[in-house]
Formats: sequence, C-alpha cells, structure tokens
Amino acid sequence: MIELWRGNANAWECDELGHMNVQFYLAKASEAVANLAALAGLGNIFRADAYATLAASSLHIKFLAEARPGAPLMIEGGITGTGPASLGMVLIMRHAGSGQVAASFRIEANHVAPKEGRPFDWPERFAAHAAELTVATPDIARPRGLSEAGAETDISIERADALGLEQIGMGRFNSDEMSVFGRIRSDILLGRVSNSVVNFRGAFPEEVDFHMGKSGARIGSALLECRILPRRWPRAGDGYVIRSGLTAAASKVRNLVHWVLDPETGRPWWTMEGVAAPMDLDQRKLIEPDPAARAALDAALKPGLRA
Repeated sequence: MIELWRGNANAWECDELGHMNVQFYLAKASEAVANLAALAGLGNIFRADAYATLAASSLHIKFLAEARPGAPLMIEGGITGTGPASLGMVLIMRHAGSGQVAASFRIEANHVAPKEGRPFDWPERFAAHAAELTVATPDIARPRGLSEAGAETDISIERADALGLEQIGMGRFNSDEMSVFGRIRSDILLGRVSNSVVNFRGAFPEEVDFHMGKSGARIGSALLECRILPRRWPRAGDGYVIRSGLTAAASKVRNLVHWVLDPETGRPWWTMEGVAAPMDLDQRKLIEPDPAARAALDAALKPGLRA
C-alpha cells in the first residue's frame, strides 16, 4: 500500500466520547481517495473545474482504535479492482507513531460526470496506473459484524411508518455540507446519522435515560462498524428525516439500520447499517444491559430490517 494522507485528530473533531467523531474519519479518508485518484492519472477529480469525478456507491468502515485529540494519523491504501466505469479501494488509517490500525475503509465508487452524475468509461491512461496501484484487501478490513447482502429496494416513509421505525433525526442540508459540485459530501452521510443516534431509544435506552437524568453513569454510544449505501445525492436546502430500527442486540453490541429519507418524496437519500455499543464514558468500557434495558431492547427488535 502507498501513503495517501497524513495529519492528526484535531481537538474540534472530537466528541463527547473523548475521541475523534466518526464523521472525521471519513472526511480524512475522502482526502486520501482524492490523492489515490491523482496517482491513478485522474487529476484533481474533486476540483470545481474537473470534467470527471468519483461518486461512492458503497462505503464499509470499521473503527478499530480510538483517536484522541492531537493523535498523529496517516492513511495508506490502494485499488482493489476496476470495472468499465467503477473501482474498489481499500484504505487503512493508522496511528502514525505506533502503527496501530485506527480504522479501515472499503469504498466502491463510480467514474461520473460531475454535473449529471452519469457514469462513463475510464480514460485510456487509467488502466496502467490502476494496475500499479492494485493491492489485496487485508483481512482487517473485511466485514466482521455486518453481512453484505443485497440492498433493500422497498424503502419509503410509508414503509417506515408501517414498520414502526423510530424517527431519530430531521433537518435540512446546509451549503457548507456540499461538495464543489453542489452535492452532499460523503462524510456528511455518516455525520448526520452520528449526530442523531443519541435520540435512538430503541437501540440505546441506557443513553437516553442518562440524558433524561435517570442514570448516574455517563453513557454514550460508540460505532464499531458501518456500511453506507448512497441512493441519491441531496443538495443544499433539501430536507431529511432519519427512521431507524434495531435488528439485533447481543450482550454488548447492537445492530442498527437507518433510512435517511426525503420528506418531500418519501424516497431514500441513503441507507446505513451499523454495529454499535453503549459505553461507560468514565470507565472507558462497553457495558452490558441490565434486566430493564434487556427487556426494552427485546421489545424494540425489528428482525429482517435491511439497509
């Protein structure tokens, strides 16, 4: 693998859990993708005057070690495969001092026209560069708690209502969340869900109780792994609602599905599946549910729900 990015975990990128928020892992990975594209002969694909860019069709991320404020970080990676107008990439984020893996990213993307989002074939120069950058996917980047079954097709606000999915977030997308092409940035796909999950009583009754003053322990929820499937790319001013369901709850980890929907049309913007766990913020360890929380989790289960 080749080095593609180097920097640090800024204090302002860290959240109430005391470590870098998941959105900023993906923001830094997006810079690494741009550097990988340049090495592959594609030029400045994320510049406003680019004639072609990359649009993600699937993102799989594993969060493997905390990055505390100020931690030096680096990302290495390469290309895992190509199609006529698509490619797969793998990135590994490491703590630059120790070499410990902080996160892994597997990204599938399409080569598209910036304005229309229409896929088109690679330029001739791409094949030779891509061959030089091809790597095998390391085992540490492969899925652990998630399946990669086919994407759900029957997604709408009406179906979310019928399934009784919780509404954990809603709002509007802002201009500072857009790329130079006027479409939402990839890191915002993760950030908007991360910023809303604190409301997800069905999956994290302990955390909700803490914020309601019903618990003495300080509880937060930590995302361990996720898969994001972009369906359409919102623009500034578009609205969204997040409807979520708990699909499984083991002793410490919980599987979640989030549908991020357009309230105007009812159609999905993107969907996400995650593996997360409640964490005691003082003892810095994952917690197991007590009997009351266990009963609440069992009652909230939506088996069969997919992203």
